[in-house]
Amino acid sequence: MNLKKSMVRMLLLAATVSFAQCSPPAKTGKTVSQRIADRDFPSVFMAWYNIDMPSVPVKTNDERIAAAAKHDLLWEEPLSQMGEGVDLVLGMVWNGKYHGLATSFTPASLKLATENREKLLKLNPNMVMLYEVRWRDSPMSFLPEDSPWWKRDASGNIVKGWLGGWEPFYLLDANNSEWQDNVARQCKIACETGIYDGVMFDWSGNLDIIKKTRAAIGPDKLIIVNIHDDIEDGKLFAPYINGSFMELNPIDTVSMPIPELANISAEDRNGRKWDNIRDALKWFDQNLMEPRINCNEVWGNRQDLSRMRAVTTMTLVYSNGYALYADPNPLKTPDHLHDWYPFWDAKLGKALAPGVEKEDKSAWREFENGTVVYNHYGNDAITATFESERTRVSDGVKGTSFVINGRDGDIFLK
Repeated sequence: MNLKKSMVRMLLLAATVSFAQCSPPAKTGKTVSQRIADRDFPSVFMAWYNIDMPSVPVKTNDERIAAAAKHDLLWEEPLSQMGEGVDLVLGMVWNGKYHGLATSFTPASLKLATENREKLLKLNPNMVMLYEVRWRDSPMSFLPEDSPWWKRDASGNIVKGWLGGWEPFYLLDANNSEWQDNVARQCKIACETGIYDGVMFDWSGNLDIIKKTRAAIGPDKLIIVNIHDDIEDGKLFAPYINGSFMELNPIDTVSMPIPELANISAEDRNGRKWDNIRDALKWFDQNLMEPRINCNEVWGNRQDLSRMRAVTTMTLVYSNGYALYADPNPLKTPDHLHDWYPFWDAKLGKALAPGVEKEDKSAWREFENGTVVYNHYGNDAITATFESERTRVSDGVKGTSFVINGRDGDIFLK
């Protein structure tokens, strides 16, 4: 039997009842706008998955909290992460057999998430926390098989979606207005717990869902969407979203190869161009809703440190956003695992002015405690010269003149 319309109406009615009536919101401390404004740079974000290196253990709850607190922003989604056997940091899990129909979170997970949020904010008072709500596809366990919210082909069969997870994901009917309302309802519930500062949408988003979600959660909660470096999507969503998740694999001629990717198709490589990334980051940082939380991720070989520095310094010079250098998605391990680089521990403080592009095509930005210099891919090597001695963060060398290759950058502390 198909899901009855009366059940749909009951679920949508639940959206009008404040979740806070069932459980008091977690203590928030500073507002999310204050946390975004108060953080120092560089800022690094965590896309679902934590640090993955022996020197930073993540086996216990407190270890995961300590590792996550190195970042200034994170998001998580229980169905995907638990399906891959990866522990959550905050830990909120939808209640009931079908996550897609849930009207609350399990009491145990709500209690744990409340405690973990407080621990995170104690370690990093400027942490921002988001919850991914599924809208495009999901495992079959997400909804009853006869739900009208699955996307079906002409024969009535449910259409497969993402096939890169631990089991097949199936498409949801994103154009179904009642499904759109349901997504907005779940976003409202997640925000009203007080655990999360907003929501994240993967897979380029859907304008109707984004509009309904903004109406449901109000202007003060955050929405970020995985629109890569697609400025046209940014223009479409600009009145409603606070940031782009820029999930990118720019193709260049100096990248250190990853052997496991040798036979991966061009489509799966997510090939992007450094020029587009730079231009999109600049546009997003100037045009999306405030407070802005653009998250710029580049994939690559963990030992390719110039590529790591390139995405970090590009983000610092052209935006007030967050950076990440992580494993490529096509690897057989969970996506977005990453090392923590000492480069990210630099203490730049806050930006003093916007970035400036120089005649040699490099871009500079001044911070309270130093200068960031980014040299774009394809540029010739440049020489950065300072009036007084600086310390180059990448290697600790002190001096007044430093060479920076193309597709690289560095931080120079006073």
